[in-house]
Amino acid sequence: MIDAIQLKRSGPVAVLTLNRPESLNSLSLDAIKALLAQLRGVAADTSVRALVITGAGRGFCAGWQLDDNGVPGLPDESFGVRQSHLMEEYFNPVIQALHDLPIPSLAAVNGVCAGAGVSIALAADIVIASDTASFVLTFAPKLGLVPDLGASWKLPRLIGWARAQAITMLGERVSAETAERWGMIWRQVASGALMDEAMAIASRLAQMPPGVGREVRHAFDAAQFNSLATQMDHERLRQRELLDRPSFPEGLRAFQEKRNPNFHT
Repeated sequence: MIDAIQLKRSGPVAVLTLNRPESLNSLSLDAIKALLAQLRGVAADTSVRALVITGAGRGFCAGWQLDDNGVPGLPDESFGVRQSHLMEEYFNPVIQALHDLPIPSLAAVNGVCAGAGVSIALAADIVIASDTASFVLTFAPKLGLVPDLGASWKLPRLIGWARAQAITMLGERVSAETAERWGMIWRQVASGALMDEAMAIASRLAQMPPGVGREVRHAFDAAQFNSLATQMDHERLRQRELLDRPSFPEGLRAFQEKRNPNFHT
């Protein structure tokens, strides 16, 4: 049996591949369980210093497999109740696991990215996409649902209220070119060069000081809610701790010696 989620290593970089290409990597129950387990394993492995998430075949992820086959529940529970339990137990923890990773993460969107796939991609620290990729949220116009897995939190912050609401209500497909222009992703890349670019970026991320990816992520997260004064105090308190970690003196010495710092000796 082929694993629904494949994990490979390239030095300090881990590559998680959503591997159900026959269904554009839609997420079955087994697949989402495997993805959560792999993310937790990556987080616990101190030899991994950066993560790449991508998809096999023509798609990144077509979202949740919309049927109730294999979805556990009591006989008198509705599909909605059962799905709510799955979101609480598996889907939402996947997004939280990405948000809490001690290492930086990059999504390499290689094709169709829909529904929950959009949420997973946008949960990464950096998103690049093939120039043939596209993003679409069909929750509202096709299914009568709202975006989930944090998409309703992330999208307005990335592209603004007007655009986020319009593409959600209309189910408009957003090309990689438009996504880059709007600030939804960092960069679009020629399709044949996507993984080479992803690995080059991940290799750079892997050289960062331990834990700083999570520090940056959480600092920007806090800034969404804090006043300027509160955020500056947040920064002050984090700098107070980070300045006393080994990474800072190594970075300072490297700067003075005109060499690249080595944070992983």
